[in-house]
Amino acid sequence: MSCSKISLDEVIRFTSRTAGRDKIYRIIQYASRFLAWYYIKKQRVANVERFVELFQNLESVMSLTRSGMRLGRFVDYVKSVLESFHIRNKRIGTLFGLIAVCQGLYMLFDNILLLHRFKIIYLKNSQYLQQYLNQVWLLWLSLSLTRDYYEMQASFAVGQHHQQQQDKSLIRRANIFWANKPLVIDTIKNLCDLYIPLSNLNIVRVNTGLQGLAGTIASILGLLQLWDKTYQLPA
Repeated sequence: MSCSKISLDEVIRFTSRTAGRDKIYRIIQYASRFLAWYYIKKQRVANVERFVELFQNLESVMSLTRSGMRLGRFVDYVKSVLESFHIRNKRIGTLFGLIAVCQGLYMLFDNILLLHRFKIIYLKNSQYLQQYLNQVWLLWLSLSLTRDYYEMQASFAVGQHHQQQQDKSLIRRANIFWANKPLVIDTIKNLCDLYIPLSNLNIVRVNTGLQGLAGTIASILGLLQLWDKTYQLPA
């Protein structure tokens, strides 16, 4: 699907997919977190408590809905791990495999926490599993950024090959990076997402407003990648 001409049929087809709905719900979830923080800061606004409660409830509903949609999805990543063995570039293949393992563990932990929340199973110390989930998420994003770094180095190498004179200046490298739109989108998305597990693990201090803003930006970029495959990095 192209972003230049968007038809109603394409929108319906996109929203009929589980992944498409998840991206939309994620945007609403993190935008609601940001707006709740915004109205908490704006104490002089009329009916501020009602707005705060509205956006906090909306965030909670979107988060719960997305967790429900992820039930059993950890099995899908077994296939992704197996597919990573067939990637010719062994370095990228290893990263793909490790990322898939982290994604599968994240989904599994999320599923267990959801079942615990509805008292289907009982966890004595669910906060520890929540910590493990955030640690896996952080590792997943770190590996994704490592992959972005390797793609960046490959782009620089290709850019230098087409130059008659070797130009390793920072401006030249920035131009090469910026010309690679899939790489730019993926890097910014992963960097924005990185703030959330870092904050959840108390590694960095980030308020809920910045969490919400970073999550919203990352979610919009993720939706763009899903909508238009040309914005995805090649496998």
